[in-house]
Amino acid sequence: MEGVNTVRTMRFMLNSLVVLSLVFASVVPPARSQAAAPNPAKVAELKMALRDLYVNHVFWVRTLVIATRLGEKTEAGEADEYGLKNATAIGQSIAPIYGQAAGRKFAMLFTGHYAAVKGYMTAAFANNFSGNAALKKAALDRLLKNANEIALFVSAANPNLSRNAVYGLLLTHGQQHVMAIDATAKKDWAAEADMWDPMVKHIYTLSDALAEGIAKQFPSKFR
Repeated sequence: MEGVNTVRTMRFMLNSLVVLSLVFASVVPPARSQAAAPNPAKVAELKMALRDLYVNHVFWVRTLVIATRLGEKTEAGEADEYGLKNATAIGQSIAPIYGQAAGRKFAMLFTGHYAAVKGYMTAAFANNFSGNAALKKAALDRLLKNANEIALFVSAANPNLSRNAVYGLLLTHGQQHVMAIDATAKKDWAAEADMWDPMVKHIYTLSDALAEGIAKQFPSKFR
């Protein structure tokens, strides 16, 4: 079973990274003129690749939360497995342009985000789903601390993405997770369902901002 899981993990990571590698490999940087504007079609390719990775993040978190609430342990285990793989793939998605060390660092930070969201779910589902206030606060503090760490990392790597802008995007994203988890704890399925479209739209806003920032920083890679 361990060998099967290892193969599945490797296949998932390979598929995710191949998409990003193809996006970056499909452009031929010119010898000069780094300041010229990037090709909108190439930027659109990057946006779509990142959107796919990031929307899967909210999908797997939602699947994990609902399955856990309903006591579906097998489904929750599968969702958790793929949620963690996806968080790692998101982090490593920057490696083709920022290097392997940066990819590993971002993967550590984004899996930290995933873990913080899971921590809030555990706290909200404690005491027979009535929640534990102290644990919820601790999980929120961890989520905010992680958001700040990601914002600092991203803004240091790319001057086009300010710390405040990235932190604001992550803050809204985290709040949406919290609201969906709280609704699920109460089995308020209407409120939970109402969160889905805003979450998808916002995660696209976040991933598009990253793509645009990268293209602006390295326009010669998007010709």
